[in-house]
Amino acid sequence: MSTKIIFAGGGTAGHVEPALAVATWLKNAKPNWELTFVGTKNGLENQLVPKAGFELRHIPKVLMPRQFTPATLIWPVKIVFATLKAIKVCRDADLVIGFGGYACPPIYLAAALLRKPIFIHEANAIPGWANRLGAVFASEIFIAFTRTQKKLGRWRSAKLSGMPIRAEIIAAANLSPDQSSQIKNDQLEKWNLSKTKPTILVFGGSQGSRHINEAILQSLSAFTEKGVQVVHSVGRSNALPTSTENYLPLSYIDDMSSAYHAADLIIARSGALTCAELAAVGKFAILIPLPIGNGEQSANAFDLQAAGAAELVADNKFNADWLISNWDEIWRKASSFKPVNQGEFSASEIIGKMIIDCVEDNK
Repeated sequence: MSTKIIFAGGGTAGHVEPALAVATWLKNAKPNWELTFVGTKNGLENQLVPKAGFELRHIPKVLMPRQFTPATLIWPVKIVFATLKAIKVCRDADLVIGFGGYACPPIYLAAALLRKPIFIHEANAIPGWANRLGAVFASEIFIAFTRTQKKLGRWRSAKLSGMPIRAEIIAAANLSPDQSSQIKNDQLEKWNLSKTKPTILVFGGSQGSRHINEAILQSLSAFTEKGVQVVHSVGRSNALPTSTENYLPLSYIDDMSSAYHAADLIIARSGALTCAELAAVGKFAILIPLPIGNGEQSANAFDLQAAGAAELVADNKFNADWLISNWDEIWRKASSFKPVNQGEFSASEIIGKMIIDCVEDNK
């Protein structure tokens, strides 16, 4: 009987990419194991998981009500229905590991009812509701930020693993200056951009950010005057603006490792995955925390800000006027920023080895 591991998490790249990083490590370590992902039908996992070569199964998407409405009355029915579906997925699993997102609560409940070992990884400095639920049942809890251990309950004993990130980004963090320069030049050539002009890389998370998009579009004439070129990932669901000599709009960037190499400055939301990747590649960033949720994006960026690696700007203050009026100071900071050697990023290995140990101990 083969060993089966369930990976739950989806909706955004911040949930899917860490899961894929761990699954990829585990696939290399245990090629005979069956690794299955669980998500919902409309999350980013539907593009990323099959592309990475893993099976993806679906369960119903159940949104946690943020305020009482008539729809709140049927929420318990929806979560029970989704949990019943999840039980079918988890019935023959040896271990379940969740990374947050809409698919996780039913999977956690199903695994708990079936008495399966549950691992969770919390990417954000402030845990979301799905992983707060999972923590009640979890055998092991992994976190990416030390400040998460300041939370009450089981979070105090969580293991600090860091963030599992893509192998190509880990590799990129350890390249020589000449190798890095070559990748940068190759990517700029692929984008048909100048190799001598400063390059800004802009993205608003896997879904894009209309607010950031608007600020960038309104700043383009000023950037052109300053001889700055912009690569802008606007998000798959947003209309693609017209490109110019100094402006390259893209719906989505698949090869983020090369994109980071090509950039001299990043402008982005401060999702946990983005913050971890910025720390790995050593790029200065303007970070605009998403002003919803429980404040996790602001907390995610604190360490980068403290290290002088980022400038945090509140969403309601970030606009074209702010960007243009602060540009000279921002560029001075970006140009003088010297990244600290981050060492080896081994979160995928740390979590993967503990999965193996748990499964083999229970055989």
